[in-house]
Amino acid sequence: MKNRRLVSIDLGSAYTKVAIRRDWNAESDLLRDLPLASDEVDFCVPSVVARVEAKGDTRWMIGADAAAQAPGDGISIFRYWKARLFATGSPAQVSRDQMGQSTEAHSSEDYELIATQFFRGLRESLERSPYGDEIASSAVRVCVPRIDVADMDGRVGRILDAAGWRPAHGRVTVYEPESNACGMFTRGRNATWYPPAAPFTPRAGRSLHLMKMLEPEGLLQALRRMSGSFGVLVIDIGGFTTDLGYVQFDTSFSSNDWHRPQIVQQSYELGIRELDQAIYDSLDGDAQRAIRRLSPSEWDALKVDLYRGVPVTIADVRGGPRRIGDAEKTVEALRHFAARLITVRDTFLRDHVRGPINAQTLTGGGSMIAPLHAAVVQALATDEEARVYDLLDEQEPRRTLGQRGGNVREHEVEARARRNQELVRGGSAIGGSSVFFE
Repeated sequence: MKNRRLVSIDLGSAYTKVAIRRDWNAESDLLRDLPLASDEVDFCVPSVVARVEAKGDTRWMIGADAAAQAPGDGISIFRYWKARLFATGSPAQVSRDQMGQSTEAHSSEDYELIATQFFRGLRESLERSPYGDEIASSAVRVCVPRIDVADMDGRVGRILDAAGWRPAHGRVTVYEPESNACGMFTRGRNATWYPPAAPFTPRAGRSLHLMKMLEPEGLLQALRRMSGSFGVLVIDIGGFTTDLGYVQFDTSFSSNDWHRPQIVQQSYELGIRELDQAIYDSLDGDAQRAIRRLSPSEWDALKVDLYRGVPVTIADVRGGPRRIGDAEKTVEALRHFAARLITVRDTFLRDHVRGPINAQTLTGGGSMIAPLHAAVVQALATDEEARVYDLLDEQEPRRTLGQRGGNVREHEVEARARRNQELVRGGSAIGGSSVFFE
Protein backbone atom coordinates (compact mmCIF):
# COMPACT_ATOMS: atom_id res chain seq x y z
CA MET A 1 0.00 0.00 0.00
CA LYS A 2 1.75 3.14 -1.26
CA ASN A 3 -0.51 6.22 -1.35
CA ARG A 4 -2.65 6.99 1.68
CA ARG A 5 -4.32 10.05 0.10
CA LEU A 6 -4.81 10.20 -3.63
CA VAL A 7 -6.41 12.34 -6.33
CA SER A 8 -7.60 10.54 -9.46
CA ILE A 9 -8.01 12.45 -12.73
CA ASP A 10 -10.11 10.79 -15.41
CA LEU A 11 -8.79 12.58 -18.48
CA GLY A 12 -11.79 12.33 -20.77
CA SER A 13 -11.62 13.39 -24.39
CA ALA A 14 -14.67 15.61 -23.91
CA TYR A 15 -14.79 16.11 -20.11
CA THR A 16 -12.35 15.55 -17.26
CA LYS A 17 -13.50 14.35 -13.83
CA VAL A 18 -11.57 14.46 -10.55
CA ALA A 19 -12.06 12.27 -7.47
CA ILE A 20 -10.26 12.08 -4.14
CA ARG A 21 -9.64 9.36 -1.57
CA ARG A 22 -8.76 10.97 1.74
CA ASP A 23 -7.65 7.88 3.67
CA TRP A 24 -7.35 4.11 3.45
CA ASN A 25 -10.97 3.49 4.45
CA ALA A 26 -12.57 6.72 3.21
CA GLU A 27 -15.01 6.74 0.30
CA SER A 28 -13.80 8.06 -3.04
CA ASP A 29 -15.68 11.26 -3.80
CA LEU A 30 -16.04 13.28 -6.97
CA LEU A 31 -14.96 16.89 -6.56
CA ARG A 32 -18.03 19.03 -7.23
CA ASP A 33 -18.76 22.73 -7.73
CA LEU A 34 -15.54 23.08 -9.69
CA PRO A 35 -14.99 26.62 -11.05
CA LEU A 36 -13.89 25.28 -14.45
CA ALA A 37 -16.78 22.78 -14.76
CA SER A 38 -19.58 23.02 -17.29
CA ASP A 39 -22.84 24.71 -16.31
CA GLU A 40 -24.76 21.46 -16.74
CA VAL A 41 -22.66 19.11 -14.56
CA ASP A 42 -20.58 20.64 -11.78
CA PHE A 43 -18.01 17.81 -11.67
CA CYS A 44 -17.30 17.70 -15.42
CA VAL A 45 -14.52 20.02 -16.64
CA PRO A 46 -14.49 20.45 -20.44
CA SER A 47 -11.20 19.03 -21.74
CA VAL A 48 -10.67 22.12 -23.85
CA VAL A 49 -7.57 24.29 -24.10
CA ALA A 50 -7.48 27.75 -25.69
CA ARG A 51 -4.42 29.82 -26.57
CA VAL A 52 -5.16 33.55 -26.71
CA GLU A 53 -2.56 35.85 -28.23
CA ALA A 54 -3.00 39.60 -27.86
CA LYS A 55 -0.61 42.54 -27.75
CA GLY A 56 2.41 40.27 -27.89
CA ASP A 57 1.30 38.17 -24.90
CA THR A 58 0.13 34.55 -24.86
CA ARG A 59 -2.47 33.42 -22.37
CA TRP A 60 -3.68 29.85 -21.89
CA MET A 61 -7.21 28.95 -20.78
CA ILE A 62 -8.77 25.57 -19.96
CA GLY A 63 -12.13 24.09 -19.02
CA ALA A 64 -15.37 26.05 -19.26
CA ASP A 65 -13.46 29.30 -19.83
CA ALA A 66 -11.74 27.81 -22.88
CA ALA A 67 -14.93 26.13 -24.10
CA ALA A 68 -16.67 29.53 -24.14
CA GLN A 69 -14.12 30.91 -26.62
CA ALA A 70 -14.97 31.00 -30.31
CA PRO A 71 -12.17 30.62 -32.87
CA GLY A 72 -10.94 33.95 -34.19
CA ASP A 73 -7.92 36.18 -34.67
CA GLY A 74 -5.34 35.27 -32.06
CA ILE A 75 -7.56 32.55 -30.54
CA SER A 76 -6.72 28.88 -31.12
CA ILE A 77 -9.03 26.19 -29.72
CA PHE A 78 -7.71 22.70 -28.93
CA ARG A 79 -10.51 20.30 -28.15
CA TYR A 80 -9.93 16.62 -28.85
CA TRP A 81 -6.23 16.86 -28.09
CA LYS A 82 -6.34 13.68 -25.99
CA ALA A 83 -7.07 11.72 -29.16
CA ARG A 84 -4.04 13.28 -30.82
CA LEU A 85 -1.87 12.75 -27.73
CA PHE A 86 -2.61 9.03 -27.41
CA ALA A 87 -3.93 7.95 -30.82
CA THR A 88 -2.05 5.10 -32.43
CA GLY A 89 -2.65 6.68 -35.85
CA SER A 90 -2.65 10.45 -35.41
CA PRO A 91 -3.10 11.49 -39.09
CA ALA A 92 -6.16 9.27 -39.40
CA GLN A 93 -7.59 10.70 -36.20
CA VAL A 94 -7.17 14.28 -37.43
CA SER A 95 -8.78 13.52 -40.80
CA ARG A 96 -11.86 12.10 -39.04
CA ASP A 97 -12.29 15.08 -36.73
CA GLN A 98 -12.75 18.50 -38.30
CA MET A 99 -14.48 19.78 -35.15
CA GLY A 100 -11.55 18.93 -32.91
CA GLN A 101 -9.66 22.20 -32.93
CA SER A 102 -9.28 25.42 -34.87
CA THR A 103 -5.50 25.20 -35.25
CA GLU A 104 -3.61 22.01 -35.95
CA ALA A 105 -0.63 20.96 -33.89
CA HIS A 106 1.85 18.81 -35.77
CA SER A 107 3.90 16.67 -33.38
CA SER A 108 3.66 14.76 -30.12
CA GLU A 109 5.65 17.56 -28.46
CA ASP A 110 2.91 20.04 -29.43
CA TYR A 111 0.24 17.84 -27.90
CA GLU A 112 2.31 17.28 -24.75
CA LEU A 113 2.56 21.06 -24.39
CA ILE A 114 -1.23 21.35 -24.68
CA ALA A 115 -1.65 18.55 -22.14
CA THR A 116 0.80 20.26 -19.77
CA GLN A 117 -1.13 23.52 -20.02
CA PHE A 118 -4.37 21.68 -19.25
CA PHE A 119 -3.01 19.87 -16.19
CA ARG A 120 -1.30 23.03 -14.92
CA GLY A 121 -4.49 25.06 -15.29
CA LEU A 122 -6.50 22.33 -13.58
CA ARG A 123 -4.08 22.19 -10.64
CA GLU A 124 -3.98 25.97 -10.20
CA SER A 125 -7.77 26.17 -10.29
CA LEU A 126 -8.20 23.37 -7.74
CA GLU A 127 -5.60 24.86 -5.42
CA ARG A 128 -7.60 28.11 -5.37
CA SER A 129 -10.80 26.19 -4.59
CA PRO A 130 -12.02 24.95 -1.19
CA TYR A 131 -10.20 21.69 -2.03
CA GLY A 132 -6.83 23.45 -2.15
CA ASP A 133 -5.28 21.99 1.00
CA GLU A 134 -6.35 18.45 0.09
CA ILE A 135 -4.99 18.80 -3.44
CA ALA A 136 -1.65 20.08 -2.19
CA SER A 137 -1.21 17.11 0.16
CA SER A 138 -2.28 14.38 -2.28
CA ALA A 139 -0.50 12.39 -4.94
CA VAL A 140 -2.21 12.16 -8.33
CA ARG A 141 -3.01 9.29 -10.68
CA VAL A 142 -4.45 9.61 -14.20
CA CYS A 143 -6.93 7.31 -15.98
CA VAL A 144 -5.85 6.63 -19.59
CA PRO A 145 -7.07 4.40 -22.45
CA ARG A 146 -5.89 0.79 -22.66
CA ILE A 147 -4.17 1.17 -26.02
CA ASP A 148 -0.69 0.40 -27.28
CA VAL A 149 1.27 3.55 -26.34
CA ALA A 150 4.91 3.12 -25.40
CA ASP A 151 5.86 4.06 -21.80
CA MET A 152 2.44 5.47 -20.92
CA ASP A 153 3.38 5.83 -17.23
CA GLY A 154 6.58 7.70 -18.06
CA ARG A 155 4.93 9.99 -20.56
CA VAL A 156 2.07 10.97 -18.28
CA GLY A 157 4.50 11.31 -15.37
CA ARG A 158 6.59 13.84 -17.30
CA ILE A 159 3.47 15.88 -18.12
CA LEU A 160 2.37 15.85 -14.48
CA ASP A 161 5.84 16.90 -13.31
CA ALA A 162 5.92 19.77 -15.79
CA ALA A 163 2.44 20.86 -14.66
CA GLY A 164 3.41 20.90 -10.98
CA TRP A 165 1.55 17.79 -9.79
CA ARG A 166 3.06 15.08 -7.55
CA PRO A 167 2.68 11.75 -9.41
CA ALA A 168 1.50 8.77 -7.36
CA HIS A 169 3.96 6.17 -6.11
CA GLY A 170 3.71 2.91 -7.95
CA ARG A 171 1.29 3.30 -10.82
CA VAL A 172 1.07 6.83 -12.21
CA THR A 173 -1.70 5.72 -14.57
CA VAL A 174 -4.53 3.23 -14.46
CA TYR A 175 -6.41 2.07 -17.50
CA GLU A 176 -9.91 3.40 -18.01
CA PRO A 177 -11.61 -0.01 -18.32
CA GLU A 178 -10.25 -1.25 -14.97
CA SER A 179 -10.81 2.02 -13.13
CA ASN A 180 -14.36 2.26 -14.44
CA ALA A 181 -15.12 -1.33 -13.49
CA CYS A 182 -13.69 -0.75 -10.02
CA GLY A 183 -15.76 2.41 -9.57
CA MET A 184 -18.91 0.60 -10.66
CA PHE A 185 -18.46 -2.44 -8.42
CA THR A 186 -17.43 -0.63 -5.25
CA ARG A 187 -19.44 2.58 -5.76
CA GLY A 188 -16.47 4.42 -4.26
CA ARG A 189 -16.16 2.31 -1.10
CA ASN A 190 -12.62 1.70 0.15
CA ALA A 191 -11.71 -0.76 2.87
CA THR A 192 -8.41 -2.21 4.00
CA TRP A 193 -7.42 -4.45 6.87
CA TYR A 194 -4.59 -6.45 8.39
CA PRO A 195 -5.48 -10.13 7.89
CA PRO A 196 -4.93 -12.36 10.93
CA ALA A 197 -1.45 -13.80 11.02
CA ALA A 198 -1.22 -17.52 10.36
CA PRO A 199 0.97 -19.57 12.73
CA PHE A 200 4.68 -19.43 11.93
CA THR A 201 4.24 -16.98 9.02
CA PRO A 202 5.04 -13.26 8.78
CA ARG A 203 2.15 -10.93 9.47
CA ALA A 204 0.54 -9.75 6.25
CA GLY A 205 0.61 -6.06 5.44
CA ARG A 206 -2.38 -3.83 4.82
CA SER A 207 -4.63 -5.57 2.29
CA LEU A 208 -7.87 -5.06 0.41
CA HIS A 209 -11.07 -5.95 2.19
CA LEU A 210 -13.12 -6.34 -0.97
CA MET A 211 -16.07 -7.99 0.79
CA LYS A 212 -16.74 -4.69 2.53
CA MET A 213 -16.38 -2.78 -0.74
CA LEU A 214 -19.01 -4.68 -2.73
CA GLU A 215 -22.76 -4.27 -2.76
CA PRO A 216 -24.75 -6.48 -0.38
CA GLU A 217 -26.61 -8.07 -3.29
CA GLY A 218 -25.72 -9.30 -6.77
CA LEU A 219 -21.99 -9.97 -6.86
CA LEU A 220 -21.63 -10.47 -3.12
CA GLN A 221 -24.43 -13.02 -3.16
CA ALA A 222 -22.54 -14.90 -5.88
CA LEU A 223 -19.41 -14.86 -3.73
CA ARG A 224 -21.35 -16.28 -0.79
CA ARG A 225 -22.57 -19.21 -2.90
CA MET A 226 -18.88 -20.14 -3.28
CA SER A 227 -19.13 -21.99 -6.58
CA GLY A 228 -17.59 -21.29 -9.96
CA SER A 229 -16.99 -17.71 -11.05
CA PHE A 230 -18.97 -14.54 -11.69
CA GLY A 231 -18.12 -12.36 -14.71
CA VAL A 232 -19.20 -8.80 -15.45
CA LEU A 233 -18.66 -6.80 -18.64
CA VAL A 234 -18.43 -3.00 -18.40
CA ILE A 235 -18.78 -0.95 -21.60
CA ASP A 236 -17.68 2.68 -21.30
CA ILE A 237 -18.50 4.93 -24.28
CA GLY A 238 -16.18 7.95 -24.27
CA GLY A 239 -15.32 10.74 -26.62
CA PHE A 240 -12.14 9.13 -27.96
CA THR A 241 -12.43 5.44 -27.13
CA THR A 242 -14.88 2.76 -26.13
CA ASP A 243 -13.36 0.96 -23.15
CA LEU A 244 -14.29 -2.61 -22.32
CA GLY A 245 -13.44 -4.30 -19.05
CA TYR A 246 -14.27 -7.89 -18.14
CA VAL A 247 -13.95 -8.68 -14.45
CA GLN A 248 -14.06 -12.30 -13.32
CA PHE A 249 -14.48 -13.07 -9.63
CA ASP A 250 -13.53 -16.47 -8.23
CA THR A 251 -16.52 -17.32 -6.06
CA SER A 252 -15.14 -20.68 -4.91
CA PHE A 253 -12.42 -19.24 -2.65
CA SER A 254 -10.12 -21.83 -4.24
CA SER A 255 -7.36 -19.26 -4.69
CA ASN A 256 -5.50 -17.38 -1.98
CA ASP A 257 -5.90 -14.30 -4.16
CA TRP A 258 -9.69 -14.54 -4.55
CA HIS A 259 -10.16 -10.99 -3.28
CA ARG A 260 -8.30 -9.50 -6.26
CA PRO A 261 -10.34 -10.49 -9.32
CA GLN A 262 -8.97 -11.00 -12.79
CA ILE A 263 -9.50 -8.00 -15.10
CA VAL A 264 -9.27 -8.31 -18.87
CA GLN A 265 -9.46 -4.98 -20.64
CA GLN A 266 -9.05 -3.18 -23.94
CA SER A 267 -9.80 0.26 -25.39
CA TYR A 268 -10.89 0.71 -28.99
CA GLU A 269 -10.54 3.96 -30.91
CA LEU A 270 -14.26 4.41 -31.41
CA GLY A 271 -15.81 7.36 -29.60
CA ILE A 272 -18.53 9.98 -29.66
CA ARG A 273 -16.22 12.35 -31.53
CA GLU A 274 -16.81 10.12 -34.57
CA LEU A 275 -20.58 10.35 -34.08
CA ASP A 276 -20.19 14.14 -33.87
CA GLN A 277 -18.26 14.03 -37.13
CA ALA A 278 -20.96 11.93 -38.81
CA ILE A 279 -23.63 14.47 -37.82
CA TYR A 280 -21.39 17.29 -39.02
CA ASP A 281 -20.73 15.52 -42.34
CA SER A 282 -24.47 15.19 -42.96
CA LEU A 283 -24.83 19.00 -43.12
CA ASP A 284 -24.23 21.19 -46.15
CA GLY A 285 -21.19 23.43 -46.56
CA ASP A 286 -22.79 26.64 -45.26
CA ALA A 287 -24.02 24.87 -42.12
CA GLN A 288 -20.58 23.36 -41.54
CA ARG A 289 -18.93 26.77 -41.84
CA ALA A 290 -21.42 28.21 -39.35
CA ILE A 291 -20.72 25.41 -36.88
CA ARG A 292 -16.96 25.95 -37.13
CA ARG A 293 -17.53 29.50 -35.91
CA LEU A 294 -19.19 28.28 -32.71
CA SER A 295 -17.46 27.90 -29.37
CA PRO A 296 -17.14 24.32 -28.09
CA SER A 297 -19.80 24.96 -25.42
CA GLU A 298 -22.25 26.27 -28.05
CA TRP A 299 -21.66 23.19 -30.20
CA ASP A 300 -22.21 20.88 -27.22
CA ALA A 301 -25.52 22.59 -26.46
CA LEU A 302 -26.67 22.19 -30.08
CA LYS A 303 -25.81 18.51 -30.15
CA VAL A 304 -28.33 17.70 -27.42
CA ASP A 305 -31.17 18.63 -29.77
CA LEU A 306 -29.49 17.29 -32.91
CA TYR A 307 -29.10 13.84 -31.34
CA ARG A 308 -32.81 13.91 -30.53
CA GLY A 309 -33.54 14.62 -34.19
CA VAL A 310 -34.79 18.14 -33.43
CA PRO A 311 -33.74 20.82 -35.95
CA VAL A 312 -31.91 23.77 -34.40
CA THR A 313 -31.39 27.36 -35.49
CA ILE A 314 -27.98 29.00 -35.72
CA ALA A 315 -26.64 32.16 -37.33
CA ASP A 316 -25.24 31.43 -40.78
CA VAL A 317 -22.08 32.96 -42.25
CA ARG A 318 -24.10 35.99 -43.41
CA GLY A 319 -25.60 36.57 -39.98
CA GLY A 320 -29.12 35.37 -40.72
CA PRO A 321 -30.95 32.51 -38.96
CA ARG A 322 -30.47 29.05 -40.40
CA ARG A 323 -32.18 25.80 -39.43
CA ILE A 324 -29.98 22.73 -39.51
CA GLY A 325 -30.51 19.07 -38.77
CA ASP A 326 -32.01 16.10 -40.56
CA ALA A 327 -33.85 13.65 -38.31
CA GLU A 328 -33.54 10.73 -40.74
CA LYS A 329 -29.78 11.18 -41.18
CA THR A 330 -29.31 11.57 -37.43
CA VAL A 331 -31.23 8.35 -36.72
CA GLU A 332 -29.13 6.56 -39.32
CA ALA A 333 -25.88 7.90 -37.81
CA LEU A 334 -26.95 6.76 -34.34
CA ARG A 335 -28.01 3.34 -35.62
CA HIS A 336 -24.72 2.87 -37.44
CA PHE A 337 -22.69 3.93 -34.41
CA ALA A 338 -24.62 1.59 -32.09
CA ALA A 339 -23.99 -1.28 -34.50
CA ARG A 340 -20.25 -0.51 -34.48
CA LEU A 341 -20.29 -0.53 -30.66
CA ILE A 342 -21.86 -3.98 -30.58
CA THR A 343 -19.31 -5.19 -33.14
CA VAL A 344 -16.49 -3.91 -30.90
CA ARG A 345 -18.07 -5.67 -27.91
CA ASP A 346 -18.31 -8.94 -29.83
CA THR A 347 -14.69 -8.61 -30.99
CA PHE A 348 -13.55 -8.06 -27.40
CA LEU A 349 -15.46 -11.09 -26.16
CA ARG A 350 -14.10 -13.27 -28.95
CA ASP A 351 -10.48 -12.19 -28.56
CA HIS A 352 -10.13 -11.71 -24.80
CA VAL A 353 -12.89 -13.26 -22.69
CA ARG A 354 -12.86 -16.93 -21.70
CA GLY A 355 -15.11 -16.91 -18.63
CA PRO A 356 -18.86 -16.47 -18.13
CA ILE A 357 -20.71 -13.19 -18.55
CA ASN A 358 -23.33 -12.94 -15.83
CA ALA A 359 -23.98 -9.21 -16.09
CA GLN A 360 -23.11 -6.31 -18.36
CA THR A 361 -23.45 -2.58 -17.90
CA LEU A 362 -23.11 0.61 -19.92
CA THR A 363 -21.36 3.77 -18.75
CA GLY A 364 -19.57 6.87 -20.05
CA GLY A 365 -20.69 10.21 -21.41
CA GLY A 366 -21.85 8.56 -24.63
CA SER A 367 -24.37 6.45 -22.73
CA MET A 368 -26.09 9.68 -21.67
CA ILE A 369 -27.25 10.17 -25.29
CA ALA A 370 -30.76 8.78 -24.84
CA PRO A 371 -31.38 7.24 -28.31
CA LEU A 372 -27.89 5.70 -28.38
CA HIS A 373 -28.31 4.34 -24.87
CA ALA A 374 -31.66 2.79 -25.75
CA ALA A 375 -30.29 1.15 -28.91
CA VAL A 376 -27.24 -0.35 -27.18
CA VAL A 377 -29.19 -1.58 -24.13
CA GLN A 378 -31.73 -3.21 -26.45
CA ALA A 379 -28.92 -4.97 -28.32
CA LEU A 380 -27.28 -6.13 -25.07
CA ALA A 381 -30.59 -7.48 -23.78
CA THR A 382 -30.69 -10.10 -26.56
CA ASP A 383 -28.15 -12.09 -24.55
CA GLU A 384 -30.54 -13.95 -22.24
CA GLU A 385 -27.79 -15.32 -19.97
CA ALA A 386 -26.27 -11.93 -19.12
CA ARG A 387 -28.39 -9.49 -17.15
CA VAL A 388 -28.18 -5.85 -18.27
CA TYR A 389 -27.39 -3.72 -15.23
CA ASP A 390 -28.65 -0.29 -16.32
CA LEU A 391 -27.76 2.54 -13.93
CA LEU A 392 -29.91 4.96 -15.92
CA ASP A 393 -33.01 2.83 -15.37
CA GLU A 394 -35.26 4.99 -13.17
CA GLN A 395 -36.50 1.90 -11.32
CA GLU A 396 -33.02 0.60 -10.42
CA PRO A 397 -32.64 2.43 -7.07
CA ARG A 398 -35.99 1.31 -5.66
CA ARG A 399 -35.65 -2.23 -7.03
CA THR A 400 -32.12 -2.69 -5.68
CA LEU A 401 -32.85 -1.23 -2.27
CA GLY A 402 -36.01 -3.32 -2.06
CA GLN A 403 -33.95 -6.53 -2.44
CA ARG A 404 -32.35 -5.79 0.93
CA GLY A 405 -35.67 -6.12 2.76
CA GLY A 406 -37.38 -3.70 5.10
CA ASN A 407 -38.86 -0.33 4.29
CA VAL A 408 -37.36 1.60 1.37
CA ARG A 409 -36.90 5.22 2.39
CA GLU A 410 -37.39 7.89 -0.26
CA HIS A 411 -34.22 9.77 0.64
CA GLU A 412 -32.25 6.53 0.11
CA VAL A 413 -33.85 6.09 -3.32
CA GLU A 414 -32.97 9.66 -4.27
CA ALA A 415 -29.41 9.31 -2.98
CA ARG A 416 -28.83 6.11 -4.95
CA ALA A 417 -30.30 7.65 -8.12
CA ARG A 418 -27.88 10.57 -7.79
CA ARG A 419 -24.98 8.18 -7.23
CA ASN A 420 -26.00 6.16 -10.30
CA GLN A 421 -25.87 9.29 -12.46
CA GLU A 422 -22.44 10.14 -11.04
CA LEU A 423 -21.12 6.63 -11.68
CA VAL A 424 -22.18 6.76 -15.33
CA ARG A 425 -20.14 9.93 -15.90
CA GLY A 426 -17.54 9.75 -13.12
CA GLY A 427 -17.03 6.04 -12.48
CA SER A 428 -13.47 6.01 -13.84
CA ALA A 429 -12.35 8.90 -11.62
CA ILE A 430 -13.97 7.27 -8.59
CA GLY A 431 -12.43 3.89 -9.36
CA GLY A 432 -9.01 5.34 -10.19
CA SER A 433 -8.66 6.61 -6.63
CA SER A 434 -9.54 3.23 -5.13
CA VAL A 435 -7.30 1.34 -2.71
CA PHE A 436 -7.62 -1.48 -5.25
CA PHE A 437 -4.69 0.04 -7.15
CA GLU A 438 -2.45 0.45 -4.11
